[in-house]
Amino acid sequence: MAKILLKKSYLHKNLKKVSYKDLWITKGVFTTIRIKDYPPKFILLKEHLKNLNLSIEKLNIKFHLSDKIFNTLIKDLLKNKIKYNHLLRIAVNNKMISLNIRKRQKYAKFFTGILVNYQRPNYLIKNLYYKKIINFMRNINQKNHEVILTKKDKVLEGCTTNIIFSKNNNIFLPKSGFYPGITLKFIKTKIKRKIIIKDIKIDEIKRFDEIILVGSGKGVVGLKDIPQINWKKKKDKICKELQELYNSYIDNYIET
Repeated sequence: MAKILLKKSYLHKNLKKVSYKDLWITKGVFTTIRIKDYPPKFILLKEHLKNLNLSIEKLNIKFHLSDKIFNTLIKDLLKNKIKYNHLLRIAVNNKMISLNIRKRQKYAKFFTGILVNYQRPNYLIKNLYYKKIINFMRNINQKNHEVILTKKDKVLEGCTTNIIFSKNNNIFLPKSGFYPGITLKFIKTKIKRKIIIKDIKIDEIKRFDEIILVGSGKGVVGLKDIPQINWKKKKDKICKELQELYNSYIDNYIET
Protein backbone atom coordinates (compact mmCIF):
# COMPACT_ATOMS: atom_id res chain seq x y z
CA MET A 1 0.00 0.00 0.00
CA ALA A 2 1.16 3.54 -0.72
CA LYS A 3 2.27 5.63 2.23
CA ILE A 4 -0.35 8.12 3.41
CA LEU A 5 1.08 11.63 3.52
CA LEU A 6 -1.77 13.58 5.08
CA LYS A 7 -4.84 12.30 6.90
CA LYS A 8 -7.74 13.72 8.91
CA SER A 9 -11.04 12.49 10.36
CA TYR A 10 -14.10 14.46 11.44
CA LEU A 11 -17.46 13.74 13.05
CA HIS A 12 -19.83 14.62 10.27
CA LYS A 13 -22.62 15.82 12.57
CA ASN A 14 -20.55 18.87 13.56
CA LEU A 15 -17.26 18.50 11.56
CA LYS A 16 -15.28 18.27 14.79
CA LYS A 17 -11.77 16.89 14.19
CA VAL A 18 -11.08 13.52 15.84
CA SER A 19 -8.32 10.87 15.76
CA TYR A 20 -7.80 9.57 12.24
CA LYS A 21 -9.44 6.30 11.19
CA ASP A 22 -9.32 4.95 7.63
CA LEU A 23 -12.84 3.46 8.09
CA TRP A 24 -12.09 0.26 6.17
CA ILE A 25 -14.32 -2.68 7.13
CA THR A 26 -17.11 -0.42 8.39
CA LYS A 27 -20.54 0.30 6.94
CA GLY A 28 -19.81 3.17 4.60
CA VAL A 29 -18.59 4.31 1.20
CA PHE A 30 -15.55 5.93 -0.38
CA THR A 31 -14.23 7.57 -3.50
CA THR A 32 -10.73 8.27 -4.83
CA ILE A 33 -10.00 11.53 -6.65
CA ARG A 34 -6.86 12.42 -8.55
CA ILE A 35 -5.16 15.69 -7.60
CA LYS A 36 -2.83 17.36 -10.07
CA ASP A 37 -0.56 20.42 -10.30
CA TYR A 38 -0.43 23.63 -8.25
CA PRO A 39 -2.79 25.21 -7.49
CA PRO A 40 -4.27 21.72 -7.06
CA LYS A 41 -6.90 20.52 -9.53
CA PHE A 42 -9.34 17.85 -8.38
CA ILE A 43 -10.01 15.81 -11.51
CA LEU A 44 -13.72 15.17 -12.19
CA LEU A 45 -14.56 16.39 -8.68
CA LYS A 46 -18.26 17.05 -9.31
CA GLU A 47 -18.76 13.57 -10.72
CA HIS A 48 -16.98 11.97 -7.76
CA LEU A 49 -18.99 13.91 -5.18
CA LYS A 50 -22.24 13.12 -6.97
CA ASN A 51 -21.49 9.38 -6.98
CA LEU A 52 -20.34 9.47 -3.35
CA ASN A 53 -23.50 11.22 -2.19
CA LEU A 54 -25.71 8.79 -4.12
CA SER A 55 -23.98 5.88 -2.38
CA ILE A 56 -24.34 7.62 1.00
CA GLU A 57 -28.09 7.91 0.37
CA LYS A 58 -28.36 4.23 -0.60
CA LEU A 59 -26.84 3.24 2.75
CA ASN A 60 -29.16 5.64 4.63
CA ILE A 61 -26.24 7.57 6.11
CA LYS A 62 -27.41 10.97 7.37
CA PHE A 63 -24.76 13.08 5.69
CA HIS A 64 -24.26 14.97 2.45
CA LEU A 65 -20.83 16.11 1.28
CA SER A 66 -21.60 19.51 -0.21
CA ASP A 67 -19.12 21.64 -2.14
CA LYS A 68 -18.95 23.96 0.86
CA ILE A 69 -18.06 21.19 3.32
CA PHE A 70 -15.55 19.71 0.87
CA ASN A 71 -13.78 23.05 0.43
CA THR A 72 -13.71 23.62 4.18
CA LEU A 73 -12.19 20.22 4.96
CA ILE A 74 -9.73 20.08 2.08
CA LYS A 75 -8.07 23.37 3.10
CA ASP A 76 -6.94 21.60 6.26
CA LEU A 77 -5.20 18.92 4.20
CA LEU A 78 -3.45 20.72 1.37
CA LYS A 79 0.07 22.07 1.63
CA ASN A 80 1.23 25.17 -0.19
CA LYS A 81 3.61 25.15 -3.14
CA ILE A 82 3.38 21.42 -3.82
CA LYS A 83 2.97 20.37 -7.42
CA TYR A 84 0.47 17.61 -6.86
CA ASN A 85 0.41 14.20 -8.46
CA HIS A 86 -1.58 12.62 -5.67
CA LEU A 87 -4.78 10.78 -4.82
CA LEU A 88 -7.40 11.99 -2.38
CA ARG A 89 -9.46 9.29 -0.70
CA ILE A 90 -12.74 10.33 0.96
CA ALA A 91 -14.47 7.77 3.19
CA VAL A 92 -17.80 8.22 4.97
CA ASN A 93 -19.55 5.95 7.46
CA ASN A 94 -22.40 6.46 9.93
CA LYS A 95 -20.37 8.73 12.21
CA MET A 96 -17.27 10.03 10.47
CA ILE A 97 -15.76 11.41 7.31
CA SER A 98 -12.08 10.65 6.73
CA LEU A 99 -9.80 12.15 4.11
CA ASN A 100 -6.26 11.22 3.20
CA ILE A 101 -3.83 12.24 0.50
CA ARG A 102 -1.16 9.90 -0.84
CA LYS A 103 1.33 10.27 -3.65
CA ARG A 104 0.25 8.56 -6.83
CA GLN A 105 2.42 5.53 -7.53
CA LYS A 106 4.51 5.15 -10.63
CA TYR A 107 2.92 2.20 -12.38
CA ALA A 108 4.36 -0.24 -14.90
CA LYS A 109 3.55 0.38 -18.55
CA PHE A 110 1.73 -2.97 -18.73
CA PHE A 111 0.21 -5.15 -16.03
CA THR A 112 -0.26 -8.85 -15.38
CA GLY A 113 -3.82 -9.95 -14.61
CA ILE A 114 -4.76 -12.51 -11.96
CA LEU A 115 -8.22 -14.10 -12.23
CA VAL A 116 -10.17 -14.84 -9.05
CA ASN A 117 -13.70 -16.12 -8.55
CA TYR A 118 -15.27 -13.34 -6.50
CA GLN A 119 -17.87 -10.59 -6.86
CA ARG A 120 -18.10 -7.58 -4.57
CA PRO A 121 -21.15 -7.58 -2.30
CA ASN A 122 -23.43 -4.67 -3.16
CA TYR A 123 -21.16 -3.94 -6.12
CA LEU A 124 -23.01 -0.84 -7.32
CA ILE A 125 -21.76 1.01 -4.22
CA LYS A 126 -18.06 1.70 -3.50
CA ASN A 127 -18.37 -0.04 -0.18
CA LEU A 128 -15.84 0.28 2.63
CA TYR A 129 -16.58 -3.26 3.77
CA TYR A 130 -14.17 -4.85 1.32
CA LYS A 131 -12.20 -7.20 3.55
CA LYS A 132 -11.61 -9.78 0.84
CA ILE A 133 -10.67 -7.13 -1.77
CA ILE A 134 -8.13 -5.64 0.64
CA ASN A 135 -6.61 -9.09 1.19
CA PHE A 136 -6.33 -9.66 -2.57
CA MET A 137 -4.51 -6.35 -2.96
CA ARG A 138 -2.12 -7.00 -0.09
CA ASN A 139 -0.94 -10.18 -1.77
CA ILE A 140 0.11 -8.64 -5.09
CA ASN A 141 2.57 -6.05 -6.35
CA GLN A 142 0.08 -3.29 -7.14
CA LYS A 143 2.55 -1.47 -9.39
CA ASN A 144 2.32 -4.15 -12.08
CA HIS A 145 -0.45 -6.60 -11.15
CA GLU A 146 -4.23 -6.37 -10.97
CA VAL A 147 -6.67 -8.91 -9.57
CA ILE A 148 -9.55 -9.45 -12.00
CA LEU A 149 -12.85 -10.44 -10.43
CA THR A 150 -15.06 -13.05 -12.09
CA LYS A 151 -18.33 -14.75 -11.20
CA LYS A 152 -20.09 -17.69 -12.86
CA ASP A 153 -17.41 -17.70 -15.56
CA LYS A 154 -18.01 -14.02 -16.40
CA VAL A 155 -15.40 -11.24 -16.19
CA LEU A 156 -16.55 -8.32 -14.00
CA GLU A 157 -13.88 -5.77 -13.04
CA GLY A 158 -10.48 -5.29 -11.44
CA CYS A 159 -10.01 -4.74 -7.72
CA THR A 160 -9.15 -1.08 -8.41
CA THR A 161 -10.18 -0.67 -12.05
CA ASN A 162 -12.81 -1.21 -14.68
CA ILE A 163 -11.92 -3.41 -17.64
CA ILE A 164 -12.14 -2.59 -21.34
CA PHE A 165 -11.62 -5.24 -24.02
CA SER A 166 -10.83 -4.63 -27.67
CA LYS A 167 -11.04 -6.78 -30.80
CA ASN A 168 -10.87 -5.68 -34.43
CA ASN A 169 -10.70 -2.05 -33.26
CA ASN A 170 -14.06 -2.32 -31.46
CA ILE A 171 -14.45 -1.84 -27.72
CA PHE A 172 -16.24 -4.34 -25.49
CA LEU A 173 -17.44 -3.79 -21.92
CA PRO A 174 -18.85 -6.31 -19.45
CA LYS A 175 -22.64 -6.17 -19.27
CA SER A 176 -23.18 -6.10 -15.50
CA GLY A 177 -21.94 -7.17 -12.07
CA PHE A 178 -19.45 -4.35 -11.49
CA TYR A 179 -19.13 -0.78 -10.25
CA PRO A 180 -19.00 1.67 -13.21
CA GLY A 181 -16.25 4.06 -12.16
CA ILE A 182 -15.82 7.73 -13.02
CA THR A 183 -12.90 7.13 -15.40
CA LEU A 184 -14.86 4.51 -17.33
CA LYS A 185 -17.86 6.84 -17.60
CA PHE A 186 -15.58 9.61 -18.86
CA ILE A 187 -14.04 7.38 -21.54
CA LYS A 188 -17.46 6.16 -22.69
CA THR A 189 -18.55 9.77 -23.34
CA LYS A 190 -15.36 10.70 -25.22
CA ILE A 191 -14.42 7.64 -27.26
CA LYS A 192 -15.63 7.61 -30.87
CA ARG A 193 -15.24 3.91 -31.45
CA LYS A 194 -18.09 1.44 -31.38
CA ILE A 195 -18.80 0.15 -27.87
CA ILE A 196 -20.36 -3.30 -27.51
CA ILE A 197 -21.88 -4.25 -24.15
CA LYS A 198 -21.95 -8.00 -23.52
CA ASP A 199 -21.18 -10.71 -21.01
CA ILE A 200 -17.54 -11.68 -21.44
CA LYS A 201 -16.76 -15.24 -20.39
CA ILE A 202 -13.37 -16.39 -19.23
CA ASP A 203 -13.01 -18.80 -22.14
CA GLU A 204 -13.64 -15.90 -24.56
CA ILE A 205 -10.75 -13.75 -23.28
CA LYS A 206 -8.25 -15.30 -25.70
CA ARG A 207 -10.20 -13.83 -28.60
CA PHE A 208 -9.42 -10.27 -27.60
CA ASP A 209 -6.46 -8.29 -28.90
CA GLU A 210 -6.16 -5.97 -25.89
CA ILE A 211 -7.37 -5.66 -22.31
CA ILE A 212 -7.23 -2.21 -20.76
CA LEU A 213 -7.60 -1.19 -17.12
CA VAL A 214 -9.04 2.22 -16.22
CA GLY A 215 -9.48 3.97 -12.87
CA SER A 216 -8.79 7.18 -10.98
CA GLY A 217 -5.58 5.83 -9.48
CA LYS A 218 -4.03 3.99 -12.42
CA GLY A 219 -5.50 6.19 -15.14
CA VAL A 220 -5.32 4.03 -18.29
CA VAL A 221 -2.95 1.04 -18.42
CA GLY A 222 -2.84 -2.12 -20.51
CA LEU A 223 -2.61 -5.76 -19.57
CA LYS A 224 0.34 -7.61 -21.04
CA ASP A 225 -0.81 -11.09 -20.00
CA ILE A 226 -2.99 -13.35 -17.88
CA PRO A 227 -0.72 -16.37 -17.22
CA GLN A 228 -3.53 -18.58 -15.83
CA ILE A 229 -5.14 -18.82 -19.28
CA ASN A 230 -2.05 -18.13 -21.42
CA TRP A 231 -3.47 -14.87 -22.77
CA LYS A 232 -1.02 -12.26 -24.06
CA LYS A 233 -1.73 -8.91 -25.65
CA LYS A 234 -1.59 -8.88 -29.44
CA LYS A 235 -1.70 -5.09 -29.90
CA ASP A 236 -1.65 -1.87 -27.88
CA LYS A 237 -3.31 0.48 -30.37
CA ILE A 238 -6.52 1.08 -28.41
CA CYS A 239 -4.64 1.35 -25.12
CA LYS A 240 -2.43 4.11 -26.54
CA GLU A 241 -5.47 5.87 -27.97
CA LEU A 242 -7.28 5.85 -24.63
CA GLN A 243 -4.13 6.94 -22.78
CA GLU A 244 -3.73 9.92 -25.10
CA LEU A 245 -7.39 10.84 -24.71
CA TYR A 246 -7.30 10.58 -20.91
CA ASN A 247 -3.89 12.20 -20.39
CA SER A 248 -4.75 15.12 -22.66
CA TYR A 249 -7.91 15.71 -20.66
CA ILE A 250 -6.00 15.52 -17.35
CA ASP A 251 -3.25 17.87 -18.55
CA ASN A 252 -5.73 20.47 -19.78
CA TYR A 253 -8.37 19.99 -17.09
CA ILE A 254 -10.19 23.11 -15.93
CA GLU A 255 -12.41 22.84 -12.84
CA THR A 256 -15.93 24.14 -13.32
